[in-house]
Amino acid sequence: MPPIHTIPGRWRARCALTGVLAAVAVLCGMLPAGARTGLNWLTLPSLPTARYDVASAAAPCPRGQTGSCLYAVGGYNNGNLATVESYNRSSNTWSLLPHLPSARSSLGAAAAPCPDGLSGTCLYALGGSGGSRSVNFFNPAVNSWGSTTSLTTGRAAFGTASAPCPTGQTGTCVYVFGGIGTTVLASAEVFNPVTRSWTTLSPLSAPRYNLGAASAPCPPGQTGTCVYAVGGSDDNNHVVGTVEAYNPVTRSWSKVASLPTPREGLGVAATGCPPGQQGVCLYTTGGANETDVVDTAESYHPASGLWTSLPSLPAPRGYAGAAALPCPPGSTGNCVYFAGGYRDGGPAATLEALDPPVTTGR
Repeated sequence: MPPIHTIPGRWRARCALTGVLAAVAVLCGMLPAGARTGLNWLTLPSLPTARYDVASAAAPCPRGQTGSCLYAVGGYNNGNLATVESYNRSSNTWSLLPHLPSARSSLGAAAAPCPDGLSGTCLYALGGSGGSRSVNFFNPAVNSWGSTTSLTTGRAAFGTASAPCPTGQTGTCVYVFGGIGTTVLASAEVFNPVTRSWTTLSPLSAPRYNLGAASAPCPPGQTGTCVYAVGGSDDNNHVVGTVEAYNPVTRSWSKVASLPTPREGLGVAATGCPPGQQGVCLYTTGGANETDVVDTAESYHPASGLWTSLPSLPAPRGYAGAAALPCPPGSTGNCVYFAGGYRDGGPAATLEALDPPVTTGR
């Protein structure tokens, strides 16, 4: 691997920061390697378009298909992309969809109720390269894009996830936090599709960019669903293992056990836990340390506050999209999908899925 400045998320994010202006692993609570039993990585059909700094989410399949699909939105390959593709796990095939209204990378994606009084679930594409404030939504029922209220703060390389709205609001909201705007950000905001409005939230404990995010059960001592902000790099460009959970009920952040392997540009998703644990766990895959992309995979068990070491990716990869949805034919339960990314000095088209055994769902 060439020197660190060629790792895309770090170099391009630093350039953005400069233009406008080794982390310690915490191994406490790490479960033994024996916890790996029963999980394996599946290699699936490659993305039609290789890219990194791509956003992914699980959402209803586009018109003419049924079930849930994996979406790959935007990204970078010799320039910012407007490309949107979906993977149908039932047919094990990819579909090319209408392009984003504007090409961008380092954006966020999440599934939530459609805005503007539309019924059903939409795929949201938020922010991105250049500190974009754009918020677009793809309506699978009609296979078309629309626009809605812009981000309060333009940002790229941030965390985003859908979860229950904060106290005082109802339904499912889209959370956005951290990233890079005119500087590295700690700020957080939430979008309510019903009111089409953004609300400012309490900030992260410190600015971070290239972090991962997902919603999962809250950590020990709390109830309900929380939004997790995982890893990333700080405003000194140091990779960190910090993990914080935002509780929509208390409208506050709390720190939980740090990543055993600090990294940025990692994929994060939530689904059934690995063997020996019950409930829903947070899965972290790939990413980069201070010098290179990595093949690391780990899971966090909110009920116990423990991290588990998982089977490594078949090859190191970072800055990819991640989401959880039903496994492809031949496997049962939900899988954690890891799409595209950066490897071997350039963009990747790889799609792989971690297949945990079936456990209790949410």
